[in-house]
Amino acid sequence: MRPLTKSRFEGLAGYARAPHTVLIFEELEYGASACERVLGMLIRDRVDGDFSGVVLGRDERLRFRAIDVFASLPTRANAREELARRVDALAEQGDEAFHQGDNVIGPVDFFAPRVVEDRTHENFRLLRDAPRYSPARELIKVMMRWHEDVDGNFIEQFQSTAFDPRLWELYLYAAFTELGYGLEKIAAAPDLMLTGVAGEIALEATTCNPQQGEMAIVWSQDPRERMDQEFSYGAIKLGRALRRKLRHQPPYWELDHVRGKPFVLAIQDFRAPGSMRYMTPLLIEHVFGVRHSREGGRAGGALQIEWLQEHRLGNMHEPAGFFRREDTRGISAIIANPLGTLSKFNRMGYVAEFGDRNVRGVREGFVRRDFDRANPAPQPFRQEMHVPGYRETWVEGMVVLHNPRAEVPLPPENIPGACHEFLQPDGRILSLLPEFHPYICSGRFWVEAD
Repeated sequence: MRPLTKSRFEGLAGYARAPHTVLIFEELEYGASACERVLGMLIRDRVDGDFSGVVLGRDERLRFRAIDVFASLPTRANAREELARRVDALAEQGDEAFHQGDNVIGPVDFFAPRVVEDRTHENFRLLRDAPRYSPARELIKVMMRWHEDVDGNFIEQFQSTAFDPRLWELYLYAAFTELGYGLEKIAAAPDLMLTGVAGEIALEATTCNPQQGEMAIVWSQDPRERMDQEFSYGAIKLGRALRRKLRHQPPYWELDHVRGKPFVLAIQDFRAPGSMRYMTPLLIEHVFGVRHSREGGRAGGALQIEWLQEHRLGNMHEPAGFFRREDTRGISAIIANPLGTLSKFNRMGYVAEFGDRNVRGVREGFVRRDFDRANPAPQPFRQEMHVPGYRETWVEGMVVLHNPRAEVPLPPENIPGACHEFLQPDGRILSLLPEFHPYICSGRFWVEAD
């Protein structure tokens, strides 16, 4: 047995972890057989302090699951030695020895052709074929083994017209798995029923997508006017995507398996390449119905608060203040993450040691520093994915907008690591920020020659 990093173990088998186990034992070390057919986890009991181990192998659907356990050894060294012995011994057995006997279907494969080539989405082809996206590709090949396709059309949509929305759902699954939640697929709606030590969350995903046949927009040639137009257009599109979810009957929060639990909408902006970079300020203005500016346009100027009633662009318009609507009281919060894109999968895959190790990646942008009284303005940052010590989490970049009128509030501690925004009665916004929260971010990947 050779040592395995925590990030590698999480990438391979993190989806197998039951949420309540964190209350029972502490995970100390990870290991794997030579070809990673068998994994091992060394643990310590939180009650009596004894050391134990869990051995995992791939089941009929190629998901790592427990195939052997041992308990109550007196020292960490004893447990490590026993774990290595069992991992190496089980690695000599055939695949059938790891099967659980509870699967009626074979492995799920997102990449097996389901649509003709000329119907495949350009981003799906990028993920499938581009060497620089091999970390994301290999990571998703592990994640897909855990996917339950309730609607029966996920893979076809992932390969064609709905690649971006389906990728957003995969991101949410990965993020909440990282946060210690387990997925319960009780019904077709909402998309995710999450259960963790912190509580339960019902989540419905939605996206803002490119649309055909929209009215032609006459864009101004003046840079400032053009920016205002694009801001209004983005707010209108996001608002319409959210409002569509209010049409579901019965309302999501009135479903028997959702009633009494925090219900959240999770939205991503895919209406144009890179549009999600500026989604957060658009979403805040639309959802809270308030706009902040500084007197005289100066960073140190007095805060000016404007209550918005409507977003308008030409003949397009959308009421502002989504949470002011009476029919949104059943929504606890709205979640977004401008970083929740294919690039996030590629970086997380690389950190978990998937893909070509010659892939290189750089991201740069601005990080929020509101808590820095001396210089609270967003500060520039630049990071190289491929340098030793680079770390990133799935939740990084997530923003949670809390509904001040929610019937069932979402406790902010249920989503640690996110930025939480709370509208105050006077129009100010209280932000609970993690230590590092990218505000705007872009990046690129390439393969470096040997």
